Amino acid sequence: MKILSNKPTITRKELEGVLDCLINDELITGSPVKSFETSVSDITGFKYSLALNSPVSAYLLIFRALDVTGDDEVIIPSFFSNAPVSALKLNGGVPVIVDSQADSIFPSKEQIKEKITPRTKAIVAGDIFGFHFDGEDLKEFNLPLIADISHSVGTEFNEKPAGSWGTFAVASFAPSMIITTGNGGMVLTGNSRLFSIMRDLRGYSEDTLNFDLTMTDLQGAMGITQIMKLKDFLKRRREIAKKYYESVRITSHKPLFPYNDSFSFQTFPVIFDSTSERVDKYWKKCGIEMERALRYPLHVIAGFKGFDYPNADRFSKKIHSIPLYPTLTKKEIDKVSNSLGAFI
Repeated sequence: MKILSNKPTITRKELEGVLDCLINDELITGSPVKSFETSVSDITGFKYSLALNSPVSAYLLIFRALDVTGDDEVIIPSFFSNAPVSALKLNGGVPVIVDSQADSIFPSKEQIKEKITPRTKAIVAGDIFGFHFDGEDLKEFNLPLIADISHSVGTEFNEKPAGSWGTFAVASFAPSMIITTGNGGMVLTGNSRLFSIMRDLRGYSEDTLNFDLTMTDLQGAMGITQIMKLKDFLKRRREIAKKYYESVRITSHKPLFPYNDSFSFQTFPVIFDSTSERVDKYWKKCGIEMERALRYPLHVIAGFKGFDYPNADRFSKKIHSIPLYPTLTKKEIDKVSNSLGAFI
């Protein structure tokens, strides 16, 4: 049987939580969602949180709260999720795409600084694949900072919760994330004024105009159970990652970063010293589903030329993700590890 590239970790506990909601007629945004919001606030250090139906909705509410309109600009890395660009498409505003560094999937402070203009309203950055982006230096620009922690929820960087440098934090709870609610997202902030604006726009209320971007209690109940198991999820991901590091060490291929216990390993990206065609053929023969870690960088989605973003363009073609998730069996982990070590 083929080993899938990614799979959510769902147990009987999640089913019981959802069933309780159905039995108690809890379907819209009620106590399970509020409990989930509180739990995520506790582990991230942000005072205010709003559970939503998607990460795109999280970015949309942020851009509305910041009054991003027309020609206002938002700086976003090219090697990134498409959620902020999708939100700008809905909201209005101009995405200003910044390339990665030559030796890193993240942009540098200097690269971001070059993109700042009088029209810049915010900077988006975040942790990719569970590897931490250091956003502390961006504070000197005195602009709202949006930290995407979708791949790093529950981890710490420099003894602080992931993304704590942000004015806002955004999390996705899609099936491939560290924790999942089937779909959904969350926006977090420590600013009460901005939170109030976003809360009113989210809904759910019949006496005010709003976007009705709420998360359901069914999803909230599932999220509560996932949060309870988060430490175990992270421990398991790190155990598997150590095995993969041992295997890749004996090849000419490269992991993105040296192993670190602070990483969440939302996936295990590898820069293969081979063509994409050979990579696809080899792993297909092994019966292991292998995917490009980020098939479409944002400059491609935005219609910009690759030669203006050479590093993000190169990374998108060279980095592939090896299956890594808590429900992998020992037999499956050994098969992936052995296949990785044998690919020379």
